Amino acid sequence: MCKTEIKKELGKYHINYTHEKILRRINENPGITMCELTKGLDLSKGSVSLCIKRLEEENLIQKYGTFDDKRVFRLHPTKIGKDLCSKIKLIQILKI
Repeated sequence: MCKTEIKKELGKYHINYTHEKILRRINENPGITMCELTKGLDLSKGSVSLCIKRLEEENLIQKYGTFDDKRVFRLHPTKIGKDLCSKIKLIQILKI
């Protein structure tokens, strides 16, 4: 039942469990870089990049460039992204 409810919440934003995993990590570590994010996941840089693009399109995260290196972006959750993470966490707690 818990997975069904989580899948339903994710479906509202057209994302899947992999996207949610990345969003959760960004939510827990605001300002994380793509390189730092990729290290802790069993995904290629290309896969993470596609997920980041989708999360941006759904207005769940924002990318900010750094002043010292224009190639490096810091990732931050938006209010919508934070709310989604909270909803999923609540669903998981209530169903345990």
